[in-house]
Amino acid sequence: MKSEISIEQANTLTRKFIVLPVLLSAAVVFVLFYGRFDFSFAESAKHIGFWPWMLRYAGWVTAFIAAVAAGIFIHEGIHGLFIAMFARGGFSSLSFGYDKKTMSPYAHSEVPLRVWQMTVVCLSPLFFMGILPFAAALYYGSLFIYLFSVVFIITAGGDIIYARLLLKVPLRTFVEDLPDSVGFRTMERQ
Repeated sequence: MKSEISIEQANTLTRKFIVLPVLLSAAVVFVLFYGRFDFSFAESAKHIGFWPWMLRYAGWVTAFIAAVAAGIFIHEGIHGLFIAMFARGGFSSLSFGYDKKTMSPYAHSEVPLRVWQMTVVCLSPLFFMGILPFAAALYYGSLFIYLFSVVFIITAGGDIIYARLLLKVPLRTFVEDLPDSVGFRTMERQ
C-alpha cells in the first residue's frame, strides 16, 4: 500500500488546517496569559528614548529571525537524530535534502521503519521545538520563546499530516519513507 501526497498538497493542507487554528489558539492563549509576558522592551522606550529603543527592538527582531533560521536546521536535525536511533544503519541510513520548488528542507530515512518509529520521527520536532518551548514561554512569560514555539508548531504541519497518514496502518508494520513526497509505502517484510 502506498500513501502519499505531494509536498505542494502538504503545504496547502498545512495552510488550511494548521496555520489558522494554531494562530487562533495562540491568540487566545496570548490574551489569557497576557499579564505573564514580559513587554519590558516596549516599556523601555519611555526611559531610554526612541532611537536606542529602536536599536534594541531591531536587535530583538534580528535575534528572532536568526533563531528561526537556525531552528529550521535543528528541526530537520531532530528528525535525523530519531531516524538514526531507530534505523538499522544509524546515521548512514539518513539523508537530508531540499525541495527547491517548495523551498522545503527534509530528512529522509533510507531504510524502512516501523509505523510507531516513523510516528516518533515525525512528531519529535513538534514536541521539542513547539510544545516544550510553548510551555516554557507560558511558565517564564517569554514573548520571544512564545513566538518561536508558535512558528515551529506551524512548521511541523507537514509532519502532522504525515503522522495522520500513518494512523491508517498498524503500528508494527514497516513503512518505507518516500523521498520526493509526503508519504510512505508499506512493506511486507524487512
